[in-house]
Amino acid sequence: MIFFKHKYLPYLTLFILVLLSRLPFLWAGYGIEEDSWGIALEAYNSHTSGIFEPSRLPGHPVQELFFTAIWGSGNVVFNFTCTFFSAIAVVFFALILNHFKFKYYFLAALAFAFVPVFFISSTYTIDFTWSEAFVLISLYLLLKEQLIFSGILLGLAIGCRITSGAMLIPFLIIIWQQNIWKINFLNLIKLSIPMGLVAIISFIPIIQKYGFSFFMYYDQFPYPSQAKFIYKLIFGVWGFVGTVSIGICLFLVFFNRKAQVVGSLFENVLNKKIILASIVVLILFFISYIRLPQKSGYMIPVIPFVILLFGYYLNAKNFKFLCIALIVSPFLCSINLTDKLRGAEYSEYAITYNVSGQELFFDVFSGPVFSDYSKRKQKLKYTSEVITYADKIKVKTVIIAGWWYNEIMVEHIGISKNALVVFESYINQDKMNEYIQKKCSIYYLPEQNLYNDLMFKMDVTDLLAKPFVLIRY
Repeated sequence: MIFFKHKYLPYLTLFILVLLSRLPFLWAGYGIEEDSWGIALEAYNSHTSGIFEPSRLPGHPVQELFFTAIWGSGNVVFNFTCTFFSAIAVVFFALILNHFKFKYYFLAALAFAFVPVFFISSTYTIDFTWSEAFVLISLYLLLKEQLIFSGILLGLAIGCRITSGAMLIPFLIIIWQQNIWKINFLNLIKLSIPMGLVAIISFIPIIQKYGFSFFMYYDQFPYPSQAKFIYKLIFGVWGFVGTVSIGICLFLVFFNRKAQVVGSLFENVLNKKIILASIVVLILFFISYIRLPQKSGYMIPVIPFVILLFGYYLNAKNFKFLCIALIVSPFLCSINLTDKLRGAEYSEYAITYNVSGQELFFDVFSGPVFSDYSKRKQKLKYTSEVITYADKIKVKTVIIAGWWYNEIMVEHIGISKNALVVFESYINQDKMNEYIQKKCSIYYLPEQNLYNDLMFKMDVTDLLAKPFVLIRY
């Protein structure tokens, strides 16, 4: 039982702690996001038809094909796979830090595990933790000079999330040997060819269906306001407690330099190429976020590198403070929507306010992870009510469901449907007129009139459809 020797115990402990911390949050459907339910719907459709259909472009085939193969195992199993990969990611982050002889590698890895956006993303069905796990395994193998295997794992990361390919740039910085061009070329070949082959093989089912147009993406949602942009970039990633602690530590780094012994927490001097590569990761994924700033989860790849950089620039006392704050951050001081359909629950002590036309709350006693879980339950409740109400409709009806569509379709699996009611995600003006000619009444779920118009660049949904109102509203 060599695995249980003392040197492996910290990693086994981290793995178990991550799994146990997520278990209470695996049960409310497939998650809060439309994409999460889209993955489940894709798995069902592909499994039953035998024809692979990505949940959304550009596709996430490694994860999607796996879920297609295990369709029928239930949402808890789907969610748990993401928990499992989050635990793998945390363990390999610890191994990477220990490779650099970092004194507080266990605490730093635990802090990574509890950063709110990473914690939350590991409790439901989404690709973030899968790709992050493969990236960190790949980085560890790179540091161990196993370049071919590192390339294979990076290819799998791309197969989970195509933006993982950006990691090739910081990886090349790490292995670059100054003025030794032959070695640099061979290292590039050893890393990039396996990566490219695995990535291409992963995307073959999508290339066969869409050609290389799958690289395109279509986003009907408007570019968010400045307030939402900042919230998702900062508070949505680190939580309120984490954001404040990072702000304090940045102040200490930039304005208290004389009190800092740079790199003192590393027993060996940390190679400056690692620092440069870490900064490049931050820049690359920030640029990617600016292009499409819709989800805080897009910033997950930067989290380990932010922690590593703080480990380099902070002293022991300040770094411990940061890690403890990040570990606490998922459980305190939530900022979230109050919306009764897709918002979160909050205590009587919460403060409510309006930002960019939406009511938000700040609740010291309810952390981001609890808010996310309550939002999932709220959405499940509303979805169930829509399905129940739709079953009682006696005339031909079309319901524009928008971001509720995937969840409604998945919840419909295995139950009888009202033949008079058709759910659509979004429909253009011609399709709406076609339904009207067939004597169908058209309704839209809350807010979907706006997004239906945005999808097709039109302004007719309110003219041709009516709001779908449940009796209790």
